[in-house]
Amino acid sequence: MKNKQISIAVITYDKAHRKTQDTIAKLLIRGYSNLTIIALPWEERKNFKPLFSHRPSNCEDIQLDILCKNLSIAYEKMKVEELSSYFNDKCFDFILITGAGLLPDELVLNHKIINSHPGYLPFSKGLDAFKWAVYKGMPLGATVHFVTDTADEGTLIYQELIGVDFTDTFHSVANRLYELEVKLLVDSIDLIERGLSENTSLSNANYSATRRMPHKVEIAMMARFELLRLNSQNKNDEI
Repeated sequence: MKNKQISIAVITYDKAHRKTQDTIAKLLIRGYSNLTIIALPWEERKNFKPLFSHRPSNCEDIQLDILCKNLSIAYEKMKVEELSSYFNDKCFDFILITGAGLLPDELVLNHKIINSHPGYLPFSKGLDAFKWAVYKGMPLGATVHFVTDTADEGTLIYQELIGVDFTDTFHSVANRLYELEVKLLVDSIDLIERGLSENTSLSNANYSATRRMPHKVEIAMMARFELLRLNSQNKNDEI
């Protein structure tokens, strides 16, 4: 039987955030109730509007502290530079990330912090990982791992591939990948508890982290997705 009383900290943004809300809901549904949400200040980033959005962003428009109050979840608000001393003083069984920029080296090197990445590492590091994977013909999937001081590396906990079917659309695959990303983040707790973590290094100098995909590349990416979709039907016809 799972130990549902384990203590879990969730690092996120101090704003209404889809991945955070979905992760909290999945944790509670599975019976993990000893949660502490740690909110970091949200900083508006340079406004970049993609041609093709691939991350679901609609969520309940509710302040994070109010959400936690409604759900009887502990809530802490602090600056990123305060995290190291906070986790040195507090003892959590698991620390998850649902939203954060780069965390201080001191923090990630001294505490086991779990991230779920929407790319099949080490192939798809960085931003817009799904789009770049389609464009470059890389495996599509999600990876849950312990973070380190290098983005999207660290130690593998588990990863899973997703396929593309003839009946898919770009957005149906993107949504399926997002759901897998959240699922693996919550699954990681049980995997580690049962000793099923992969525990292999994700460090690989052959692949570098990507930036936001430029609009002209997005157009080419969508054409390559269509070929990927059509090829899936050809493979089915050969069976």
